Amino acid sequence: MPTAQEAQQIKEEAEWKAQQDAKTLAETNIILNDSKRFNAARKAAKKLAKDAKEQFEGLMKVAGRTNKVEGMKVLRDDTGS
Repeated sequence: MPTAQEAQQIKEEAEWKAQQDAKTLAETNIILNDSKRFNAARKAAKKLAKDAKEQFEGLMKVAGRTNKVEGMKVLRDDTGS
């Protein structure tokens, strides 16, 4: 069972998280309602996803795997690696 100090710290952390989540949701709402920002975010997301895919494929090669990546699925190559 947590001490009174630990319980207070847990409570304060939960309140802080809730406040941060509220701010995040408010910012999200602003972005969703601003077509320029939303479209820019989508474009940035596509680039980030492409970069992450390339990095993942590079890591797979280093790990000795030759799998191909499409979207969120990893397709096995003919060697079964």
